[in-house]
Amino acid sequence: MTWGGAPTPEPEIGYSGEDEPQEAPTNVSTKVMDSTVTVKWKEAQNVRGLLLGYKIYLQRLGPQGGRVRRSLGKQHQKKEDKLERARERDREVVVHGVKTSEEVTGLRLYSSYELSVAAFNSKGEGPRSPPHHFSTPQGAPGPPASFRLESPSEKSMILYWSPPEETNGILQGYVVQYREDLEDSLLQMKYINDPTATHFELDSLDPSSHYIFNVIASTIVEGPPITRRGATALDGVAPSHINIVPSNTSLNLSWVHGERFRNHGFIIRYRRKSPGCDWLDSEVVNSTQGFYSLKGLLPGSEYQLVINDTQWENSTRTIGAAPSVMPGGFAARGWLIGLIAAILLLVLILLILCLIKRSKGGKYAVKDKEDKEGDSEARPMKDETFGEYSDADEKRSESQPSLCGESKLGSDDSLAEYGDSVDIQFNEDGSFIGQYSNRGPAPPGHESSGPASPDNGVPPPPIAPSMSTILDRPS
Repeated sequence: MTWGGAPTPEPEIGYSGEDEPQEAPTNVSTKVMDSTVTVKWKEAQNVRGLLLGYKIYLQRLGPQGGRVRRSLGKQHQKKEDKLERARERDREVVVHGVKTSEEVTGLRLYSSYELSVAAFNSKGEGPRSPPHHFSTPQGAPGPPASFRLESPSEKSMILYWSPPEETNGILQGYVVQYREDLEDSLLQMKYINDPTATHFELDSLDPSSHYIFNVIASTIVEGPPITRRGATALDGVAPSHINIVPSNTSLNLSWVHGERFRNHGFIIRYRRKSPGCDWLDSEVVNSTQGFYSLKGLLPGSEYQLVINDTQWENSTRTIGAAPSVMPGGFAARGWLIGLIAAILLLVLILLILCLIKRSKGGKYAVKDKEDKEGDSEARPMKDETFGEYSDADEKRSESQPSLCGESKLGSDDSLAEYGDSVDIQFNEDGSFIGQYSNRGPAPPGHESSGPASPDNGVPPPPIAPSMSTILDRPS
């Protein structure tokens, strides 16, 4: 019995399940051209399934050399940081098939980048390759972020700008270009080798011409310009065409400021068209504001307005009913005040005269008092000596005046009724002077029941017990 080999079995092909690739591409390299990079790699091994392609992950790390524009101002730096954060998100580029290279465009100049590559199949993505770093070169910066013109005189212009949002390199300075806005005009250039400069002044310009101004930022190359058209500003003047809109207590003035004229300060003079009203001045008004309101006016009144630097003059009336004032205005009021003052002065003079009159009359007060006291003492004596007396004599004695010259005569007359036996005189202060005449007492038996009379020849008895008593009485 012979033993031999068994027949070879038929081969059977089996398939395992697909899974994510286990290895990353290797030998990753880059080649940079301005804002474009070409990425190459070696295909991944152990894909564990059908290779569908590769994914390139790209991230911008920032500008080369760090934050080189920090010296250009905090506000601008914040704006740039915000823009960078928006652009520094991971960028994913998908390469389908078995290609092992890809060109990526749209990179930012003068920036540092990091990339990695991973293979993927239907089950998922494999591990990424180790990070690969590269940088983009400097390029032309963007245009300045802002640009404005300011003319300090008729022949000069100051250009103001702000740095570009994207420098794309190390900013080295700026170029200022200008020319007249005419065909075939000569382009003139000024180089500014200061990256921090933000303004430049041009002199010897033609006041009658308009100009085209350009500002260009520069790194190793120049960027695009930012352009403005303008002309030097002429000397400002006060407005000569003013529109007036009245209201009850104000006048609203408006005017159009010339485009090429600089600001000019002026004063509006105004007054109410009424006798005695003075001119008033407004505050300093700027010609560029184009509007001003005169306030605190009277309603229904006409006002005259002038501008100090021009020949402009106008009259207008406020709205409403005019206030009721005394005719003649302030002059009439002054006349009335003078009249009242004169009346008061006259009354004061009359009061002074009355006081003087009263002070002179006061000197006779003692005399009146003595007359009254003398009468009161004489009445009992008369009752005992003469008996009855008429009421007319008493009334006549009591009604004698004391403030005029007739009072003395009246006193003498009243005493003379008793006969010539008594001779009495008075001083101005009312005191007695002189003495009784040397006549003896009346003989007994000649009493009379009636009043004494010069015709009966009977002298009256003494008015008082003695003259010395009267003279010694205190005044």
